Amino acid sequence: MAITLKQIIELAKQLPEDCYAEIFEKMNEAKEKAEANAEKESKTEKCPHCASKVIVRNGKKHKKQAYLCRNCGKSFVQTTCSAIENSHSSETVWRAVISDTVDGVSLEKTAESLNISPETAFNMRHKILFCVEQAILSEPVELEGVCEADETYVLESVKGEKIPENYHRKPRKHGSKANKAGLSDEYICVQTSVTGKGDCIAVAVNRATPSKTEITEVFGDLITDDTVILCDGNTKYDVLNEKCTVAHTERINKVNNFHSCIKERLRTYRGVSTVYLNRYNALFAKIFDSNSSPVDEIYKLMTLRGDSFFSIQNVKEENLLNI
Repeated sequence: MAITLKQIIELAKQLPEDCYAEIFEKMNEAKEKAEANAEKESKTEKCPHCASKVIVRNGKKHKKQAYLCRNCGKSFVQTTCSAIENSHSSETVWRAVISDTVDGVSLEKTAESLNISPETAFNMRHKILFCVEQAILSEPVELEGVCEADETYVLESVKGEKIPENYHRKPRKHGSKANKAGLSDEYICVQTSVTGKGDCIAVAVNRATPSKTEITEVFGDLITDDTVILCDGNTKYDVLNEKCTVAHTERINKVNNFHSCIKERLRTYRGVSTVYLNRYNALFAKIFDSNSSPVDEIYKLMTLRGDSFFSIQNVKEENLLNI
């Protein structure tokens, strides 16, 4: 059975004080063993700046082993040039936050269980979401073969902010229904598609029902020559007939299951702020019906070297959904 950091912290809280010294010694031994193993693995380490293997150990940075490249003279750690460059948190903490993000655990519970501040938990979660979204934007899913397409609707949310006096609707509590009856501008439209391989697309670009232009904006550039799109009775999807074959049917079970997944996840989170909705949509598309471990895949994305570093300021300002 895999033991998580949160379980270790919870167990440590229950131990009597006279056990602290013994446990601390055992944990130090485990830490030294892990560092020794990491040192063996570091023999294959390359400089992220020039790819040279002529490197030497160079002290510690943020409690992580640092290296110095003899070729270009630059110092680096294992997370240099990755999404979590300069992070003070360990791999174990990052994996725990990724796991909580995937499972829909609240930020308050994540912060409490990992003994970090709510602000740090928020920043880490949104770095994770931003990284997943960036990965999908850089390599978008292609709609090839037989695909299903449809839209679903979620209530607009300004969670975490105060609604201004001149806003188009009155405030409501979490879990409340829309103030207006039927489909209105209080709902955000999430356009979705699921391919035959199980790859997913989920993008929000509008309120209420999508127009032909918005359908083309989301799906148009992703269509290949042999694409067949199955959708329900919404004839607006016929605009895609210029690029592929569109067929109308009541049996679009895959995309309907994806809709259920999205809404269930949003209920678990108790709603998410609309400005961040597409980041969560990217996560839902990533983990829906996944056969592999999403935590491992996402952590690999976070530590992938290249020009993938971004700051908290980037996360707070870029790719926000404003509709």
